[in-house]
Amino acid sequence: MNVPVERRAELPPCNGQYSEKRVDMKNLLYILSALCLIVFPSCSDDDEDKVPVLPAEFPTQDYTIRAGIATTISFAHGGGNYDIEVGDQNVLGKPYMNINGHSVYVLPLSTGKSTMTVKDLRTKTSATVNITVVEMYMEFKITEIKEGNVTPDIQVGDELRFVRASGNKRKLELWRGGTMIKEGKFDILMNSIATMEFYFPDPDSDDDKDFITYRYDMTGTPSIFVLFNKGFGFNWEKIVDCRGAVHPTPMIMRLTDKNTRADIVCSCELNVDI
Repeated sequence: MNVPVERRAELPPCNGQYSEKRVDMKNLLYILSALCLIVFPSCSDDDEDKVPVLPAEFPTQDYTIRAGIATTISFAHGGGNYDIEVGDQNVLGKPYMNINGHSVYVLPLSTGKSTMTVKDLRTKTSATVNITVVEMYMEFKITEIKEGNVTPDIQVGDELRFVRASGNKRKLELWRGGTMIKEGKFDILMNSIATMEFYFPDPDSDDDKDFITYRYDMTGTPSIFVLFNKGFGFNWEKIVDCRGAVHPTPMIMRLTDKNTRADIVCSCELNVDI
């Protein structure tokens, strides 16, 4: 009777050659990994340097902005690293780059003209714009006039422009279709309720110092009062503190005639920092 014999796989002779081959393979893998870490980043850097970067460029060369109103001026392209220079810091103050890297934040200090240059340090180029700073003003578009209004010459679609002129004079302008049709003055009295006063020249008087006064209860978006207080130097002590708040756009102002109780409703699209 033949008994089957179990055969076992023969192992290579234990003479050290097998383990040495395994060690050699490990060393080779370590070396290849190290080469990959060195080669691939350098290749990536080379590729980045080869990507063309266009110089910073403004869409237009001339800008008109308002004194005391923060303004953002955007530009295209650029290498991401910039210096900013201004021709007259008394006019433009000290502009700085916004966090997005493609716009400059400007808070002008006074009326006048100045240049502003953005130096692109990566492309070694410069982009210069001319900036004219005009008197600070806020404009409100009339969206609704209730029956009973007695304020003359105004209609829906007109714009009331409140202007801070030199010497802190508070001018009031009525604009229609891009043209100023009437000019006067304004004031705001802050008591238990705010009172807006319009002063328009008396058409029946030859004396240019004769004005007709129109008075209104003033209500609306709280940040409007902060903007008037800050922009026109009223220095009200008791006022809703909206500093740092994100105010709605548009902001709404409602002027209610003291006598007839008719409303004039206006909206302001001014996007400024409080």
